[in-house]
Amino acid sequence: MWGRMASCGRLAIGLWFMLIAAAHASVPVRDACSEDARIVANVQETDAIQVRHAVSGESLPCYAVQVGEVRGYIVNNTLSVIQEFERRRALESRIPMPAPPETEKKAVVPMPPAGPSFEPWGGADIKGRRMQVDPATAKVTLVTFWAIESGAARRYVANLMKIESEFRPRGLKSFGFMQVANPERAKYYLEDIGLDFPQAYDRQKLGSKYNADASKGTTLVVDASNNVVAISSNPAEIRAAVARLLSLQ
Repeated sequence: MWGRMASCGRLAIGLWFMLIAAAHASVPVRDACSEDARIVANVQETDAIQVRHAVSGESLPCYAVQVGEVRGYIVNNTLSVIQEFERRRALESRIPMPAPPETEKKAVVPMPPAGPSFEPWGGADIKGRRMQVDPATAKVTLVTFWAIESGAARRYVANLMKIESEFRPRGLKSFGFMQVANPERAKYYLEDIGLDFPQAYDRQKLGSKYNADASKGTTLVVDASNNVVAISSNPAEIRAAVARLLSLQ
């Protein structure tokens, strides 16, 4: 009986020593990601092992490590330092990438042309003074064709004056080309409206080039490159086109 007890005691002690030996077993550091690669060092769990990166494309888990001055590869993932490296890598892979800045996400798209380009115009205004319409000298230019004897056109121009006043400080210029049947009566209407931007008679029929309806009033929105980006008889549409064109600059 005492013999069996002694034998069991020796077996327990042997298992205990085996567990201690396993806990302190060395792990080979090799010169390549292969179990038959040359061993350059042996390390233990307690050594200061730095996992540099995981090696992809290998049949076995392989990690580039550095221990002191020694660099090599460990071909397993049982060490706690490697398991911690994998845990951090898994967490980092779930972190969403920051969104690019708004200016990078949205490229500036120029407004497409709405009609033939506007050629710079020079001549005399309705009072005989020099009038020059050159879109290159402004950020946005409004060119309005209208019939002064038309009540609808006069109301349209009155609304247009509000837009011109709003955006003038930001680089907007406005010009008008009138159709007139009775010049004397036209003077009366002009004084009544109180127009504050230059006007010329449309003797050259420039409005026909853009199918402008002078009886309602039609405005061209022209950018600094002489491109006509909007043609409308709706003040709200004109205002929106001016605001958008200025926002692109």
